[in-house]
Amino acid sequence: MRHTIFLIAAILSAVFLAGCQSPKTEPGNPGAVLYAECYEAARASVQSALTSPNFTGFLAQYRGEKGDQNAIPLLQIASLKNQTRDTNLQMNLVIEELCTALKNSGQVTTMLCPVGDTPQPAAKDTESPRLNMDGAITSNTTTEGGTTEQVYTFNLRITDTQTDRVIWSGSQKFGTRKTRNVVNW
Repeated sequence: MRHTIFLIAAILSAVFLAGCQSPKTEPGNPGAVLYAECYEAARASVQSALTSPNFTGFLAQYRGEKGDQNAIPLLQIASLKNQTRDTNLQMNLVIEELCTALKNSGQVTTMLCPVGDTPQPAAKDTESPRLNMDGAITSNTTTEGGTTEQVYTFNLRITDTQTDRVIWSGSQKFGTRKTRNVVNW
């Protein structure tokens, strides 16, 4: 009898503790990027870059060098890395969103880097990219008081390929996910 009571108490304790450790997510699935938020961060980053004083200064200088007030520099997207734990993050979709936002701005024309992270020299009859864009999507996870919070950050940098000078760099947070441990039966 004594063993039966002890066994029942142990089972009830284990069930109670298991219920306390069940995660509750608010909102969405932790560790999964919502592409709408990611795309918005990409568009916001492009807007921030192209309206920055450094970029407008570069654009004026570039147009002066070309002797054409309507000259548009070629920007190469060299790399955008996934530095999150989300292995399902489709970087090609994010890069396409960046290209669309950049092209639609009318301030640059774009090309993708054809081989991994290495910017390629232009062919003989082709204009060399004057600007290079690279960056990463990162995530940071913190836990405090039984709540885990994950925040994604879109980090980008634009560099002048002739001077290696960074014209703009910035970051845009998106996709905050919170998970709480609550009693869940």
